[in-house]
Amino acid sequence: MGEITQASVVAYFDREAEKGRCLLPDRETVSGLGSYLKYEHAATLMADGAVRRALDVGCNRGSIEFLFQTLYPEKAAATAIDGIDVSAQAIRQASELGLQNCHFQVYSGSRFPYPSATFDLVVLVEVLEHVPAKEELLREIQRVLKPGGRLFLTTPNPECWALRAELRSWRALRMLFRRPAVAKDEFISHAGLERLIATAGFTRTEQGPMYAWPRLYLYFLGWSVMPPLPPRALYRYQKLCVRLLDNKSVPVWLSRRLKWSLVATLEKAPRS
Repeated sequence: MGEITQASVVAYFDREAEKGRCLLPDRETVSGLGSYLKYEHAATLMADGAVRRALDVGCNRGSIEFLFQTLYPEKAAATAIDGIDVSAQAIRQASELGLQNCHFQVYSGSRFPYPSATFDLVVLVEVLEHVPAKEELLREIQRVLKPGGRLFLTTPNPECWALRAELRSWRALRMLFRRPAVAKDEFISHAGLERLIATAGFTRTEQGPMYAWPRLYLYFLGWSVMPPLPPRALYRYQKLCVRLLDNKSVPVWLSRRLKWSLVATLEKAPRS
């Protein structure tokens, strides 16, 4: 896989937006459930009574904002949401949703177009892996958050065996069919993310490792290759795995290998 750049990421997400896929992932499928739950958690944080203004960094086509207004219409009427993304195609589609109290705009990928201490909450869902300048991004988020404001972030866990195996499989298939690699991902480890969080001036609001969402299968075009399962059976299998393994009693060494995501809620330290 080639080195990611802002241009390669913009090109990828412009193409994805043009495909016109469903705005929300289907929570009744194994590929959609994990994404839906992350969006749902972000929407729930937006609905907190202390949140008057929130920022969605890497908002894409406005999926989280749409879900927030669907689940919490009364709170949405009193909450201002800003969404920024490097993809002009995605921002155009988000703006066309006509969501109340939502404003979407393209940004440069560097400095946010907002004054310091503007937001009560920032969400960063499955975005950090697409950003080359990760420390600069978190410092910008820290700047625009109010003292005591929160950041909710999720990003894939590169130590997960399923993610590593699938990346190798796709790399082999691209080589076999002479298809160029898509330069859009630069994953960060749990330890790397911990260092980044501390350097950017955040503290964590919960204790323990950030591993979440068990993944005990290899996934290819809707089917599980290992174990060999069709889509509906795979969905039931994954729900069982989540029920058994998505809890804090799982040893850290096992979580590191079995869980797909790193998830954290962070806080900007109040002024002393």
